[in-house]
Amino acid sequence: MQIGGTETHMAIGKRGAGKSTLLEDLGLQFRARQLPVLDLFGSRDGEALAWLRSEGIEEEKVLLLHGDNTSVDSSWETKPVSKFQLSDFEKYDLMISSSPLYSSIDAEYQQINNIIKLIYARLLFSKNIYTVIREAANLLYSRLKVSNDQTIAKAEMTYFIREARHCGFSLGLDTQKMTSIDLDVRITIDNLFIKSLGLQGLPQDLRWLYSTYVPMSLQKMRQNEFILVTNGGSHGVGTFDYHKWHKIPGEDILSSVGIKVEHGEEMIESKPDYRIGDTVHADIMKMKNDGRPHGAIADKMKISKSTVYGHLKYHNEKVSEVEECDKCRRAKSELSKTQIYPGDK
Repeated sequence: MQIGGTETHMAIGKRGAGKSTLLEDLGLQFRARQLPVLDLFGSRDGEALAWLRSEGIEEEKVLLLHGDNTSVDSSWETKPVSKFQLSDFEKYDLMISSSPLYSSIDAEYQQINNIIKLIYARLLFSKNIYTVIREAANLLYSRLKVSNDQTIAKAEMTYFIREARHCGFSLGLDTQKMTSIDLDVRITIDNLFIKSLGLQGLPQDLRWLYSTYVPMSLQKMRQNEFILVTNGGSHGVGTFDYHKWHKIPGEDILSSVGIKVEHGEEMIESKPDYRIGDTVHADIMKMKNDGRPHGAIADKMKISKSTVYGHLKYHNEKVSEVEECDKCRRAKSELSKTQIYPGDK
């Protein structure tokens, strides 16, 4: 099995089977080859942050990505996920986006799509990047935040998994149930790692493995054991070194790695056709403060001039009445307490 290319790896198995640790082990092999790792999705308990106590981490350039209305105090470099740029893929050895660094799961799924857009835009690159998606369904939920149509969201998920390799990304996904992942996604997998399955057993299209492997052995594998099936039809038994820095269930990982998090008020997200959210409101105020005409802002943001005027009026009224615009405050805008000159209309 090749490590360092743009293959897609998936681990299946019951909870606690060691799927995430196996994906991390693949990531360690990428890092040993001086190739970056992007840990994009994880559980709500923040297991991705355990990377910060992995071997040799002190020598690497690390970036923690967090929600736009969340403040993170850490010795590691941090950045709001909306400010992440295409060039950042080339600057860091390890990039972590972890759920505790977002105010809610909805905020995480909504804002993480900025990273996915940049992945598609990465047409020129010097290094492949290994990307961890610890529960494959998380990717689907993030696409649902872009499109409320589940059929379209599944198609976008399949497209992402199929096309990421063309942008220099190797994927590492895990799931508890193979059948929860559409067949269109499963056929894109290059290397399938089967961990301890418990009661669920193998899906129908993999039950031919029972002719080689005792079913009971697949139910009760140790955490460092797996069966590997490649897209070429090869298969075999393997083990990996189960590293000690992986997060322990119930552990306060934020305290363990020295991170303090403070969440601001939940921001209102933009909705098509009828409502502008906090971040867009703050962008409009910044452009007005820079002297941009209403018409130029309307053209850039694809809204009406009257909408620009309405948000400017709302901002100035709030600053005048209560000394701060709540929309700008939630978006952490430096203009939240500033009256903005209307200029033209």
